[in-house]
Amino acid sequence: MKSVSPKKQTGSEKQETINARFVTGSILRHVINMTATTSIGLMSIFFVELVDMYFISLLGEESLAAAIGFSGAITFFIFSISIGLSIGLAAVVARVIGAGQGDQAKRVIFNGLLTSFVMMSIIAIPVYLYTEQLLSLVGAEGKTLEFAVRYMKITVISLPIISIGMSMGAVLRAVGAAKASMISTVLAGGVNIVLDPLFIFTLDFHIEGAAYATLVARLTMAIVAAWILARQLGLSVFKFQGGLNSDISSISKIAIPAALTSLATPFANSYVTTSVADFGADAVAGLAIIGRITPFAFAAVFALSAAIGPIVGQNIGAGQTGRVKSALNSSLLVIFVVVCTTSLIMSIFADTIAEIFNASGLSAELVVFFCIFTSWSFVFSGAQFIANAAFNNMNKATWSTFANWAKATVGTIPFIWVGGELAGAKGIIAGQAIGSVLFGIITIIVAYKIVSNPMKITDKRDDRTRYFGAWLPAILPQFGWQRFMEERWNADQGNTEHGNKEKND
Repeated sequence: MKSVSPKKQTGSEKQETINARFVTGSILRHVINMTATTSIGLMSIFFVELVDMYFISLLGEESLAAAIGFSGAITFFIFSISIGLSIGLAAVVARVIGAGQGDQAKRVIFNGLLTSFVMMSIIAIPVYLYTEQLLSLVGAEGKTLEFAVRYMKITVISLPIISIGMSMGAVLRAVGAAKASMISTVLAGGVNIVLDPLFIFTLDFHIEGAAYATLVARLTMAIVAAWILARQLGLSVFKFQGGLNSDISSISKIAIPAALTSLATPFANSYVTTSVADFGADAVAGLAIIGRITPFAFAAVFALSAAIGPIVGQNIGAGQTGRVKSALNSSLLVIFVVVCTTSLIMSIFADTIAEIFNASGLSAELVVFFCIFTSWSFVFSGAQFIANAAFNNMNKATWSTFANWAKATVGTIPFIWVGGELAGAKGIIAGQAIGSVLFGIITIIVAYKIVSNPMKITDKRDDRTRYFGAWLPAILPQFGWQRFMEERWNADQGNTEHGNKEKND
């Protein structure tokens, strides 16, 4: 089914109208298709991250990995803003399309892309000028600081590019072209993988080679997404059509809560990492392995929060609240089947998974414990992702932000403290899972109540300023932040051991 169709005009110019593809057809099929394609895109991002680290590790300097980690700590916060802009734009577009206002959607798309590019350009300038100071602020020093500066000076240039690339990918999902969005992400990942060894080793660019590969890959993503977007919606989508001030106002009100929402999960994970560190290097290593497993094993869970948003948004715009409830039901079914199947496989091969990562001692115990027991809790994490989409698309945006931060604090800190006291590092992991179960149940119940009592819209134009859509977890920034926490902890351990050795000498 095409996402655009020709519409005859009185003049010689041919206009294209965007169809709301999610307001008809099987909801379950829409959910499965959107989740599958988005999952592939996310997995390609994580795979590129791992390949990057592999090639950098071949250079034989431990400080290089730490440099990438420290760089990730800075770009994490910047990406949060970019993610806020992209999900806000996509959600407004989905809602407007559902209401049958395709021309207005094109106007919002252009103004949203322009806003993203300008805002990220403004942010990139001071970050580029004060890169060394910012990296020093998060703890980088010595050779690690030198490498981090060399790497980040190059990647910062691509911030405006990746911002509009992410926004265009989100817009493609909003209009129902998730496969097209996936293609831009996968192609960019392929470019990165090919250029990494070429730039790092063949051309001997060292760590700058990884940065240049990232720069070219992000440019590829933006170009491919722009080309696909033009084919899907017509070149008029890149034409200024007025309404800039009103759309900037709308997107600005979206960006702040969305960015705060994306900060919640990494905050909780950093607290968990710090707590696990009290139980030694093996415990941190085990947690790091779990952090590498989950993005691949549960990519569909993370992807569903981005996949369900356009479906809910279009049907809310069309006033079809019955299909919204069906979207929640279908999403929960997909989450249940995916998580149970994945967790069952992980339970059976738990020891093998630990061996693949060369885990031993406590680290192996934690990996096995996660695979057998706590991995099942992702059913409830997925339920909260679905609930967030419902909150945001039903004009309850702040509820999503509140729910995520409540889970990151009240639903994390006391549970892992009690778990740590009772069962050590395993108790911390179990405590985090229990918090996920509790908040998953609460939020999905509230979401169903909201869907059963749909919002009343009196003014569509004013409604745009209060609305933002399905929360897309900050997967890539979260991955970088977690790696930063691990590298920072390892650096502190190294300094402690070095000091003890000098004292003994």
